Amino acid sequence: MKSITFFVIIISLLVIPAAYGQLSDRTGLKQVFTIETGGYSFPVEVVSNFNVEETVFSAEEKKLTLHVFSSLQNNIAEIQIPKNLINGNFTFFVNGTEVFPNVQTSDKISFVFMEFAGNGTNKIEIIGTTYLPEFSAVAPLVLASSLAGILLLKRKSFL
Repeated sequence: MKSITFFVIIISLLVIPAAYGQLSDRTGLKQVFTIETGGYSFPVEVVSNFNVEETVFSAEEKKLTLHVFSSLQNNIAEIQIPKNLINGNFTFFVNGTEVFPNVQTSDKISFVFMEFAGNGTNKIEIIGTTYLPEFSAVAPLVLASSLAGILLLKRKSFL
């Protein structure tokens, strides 16, 4: 009986600390942020080993800024950005320094895989070249039909 109790105590000392230790510096925390702009809502999904404390979007600059806090030195993130929000040739900055993450695209999202060093507070800036690109194809059509309508009305008023 004593040997069984001793065996259980030894096993619990070996197993319990492992259950509460850090699994990995690559363990992901999933966060979804809703960016509201142009009358639409866009979900931006971030899976990372750091906490995103704030997101800021600037339509004029076509820029998404993530203010993050990390307790680890080596940071990784997977960011999904809807193409209808910002798209095109991306430029990325971490704390003002340009970085070159891996970017994959589908018909609906841009998938960004990023690694950077630095614990504490960091700022990630993602700058696109197009904003709300689904409407860029419609704008010339609206302009052309407006021009045709004006010319028709002008012509009719002279007759």
